[in-house]
Amino acid sequence: MATVLKTKGDPLWKRADDPGYRIGWRSKAKFEKGHLEGEMTYGEAEAKARELAAKEPDKTFYPELVITEEAGEH
Repeated sequence: MATVLKTKGDPLWKRADDPGYRIGWRSKAKFEKGHLEGEMTYGEAEAKARELAAKEPDKTFYPELVITEEAGEH
């Protein structure tokens, strides 16, 4: 039995109405990273990332594709 990784959206195209994205973040000065809970479209995630970057200049925010693990056969 192997683990299969599935994306919630298309990883090659980033259209504004593509679902399956969340907000990822990285600290600019420290070795910290993470993501915010909640799923949204790419356009919503991009706008929210810009808004958060303006409020917290010590972090980098970006739209991140949600990837899930599923059990499958190889």
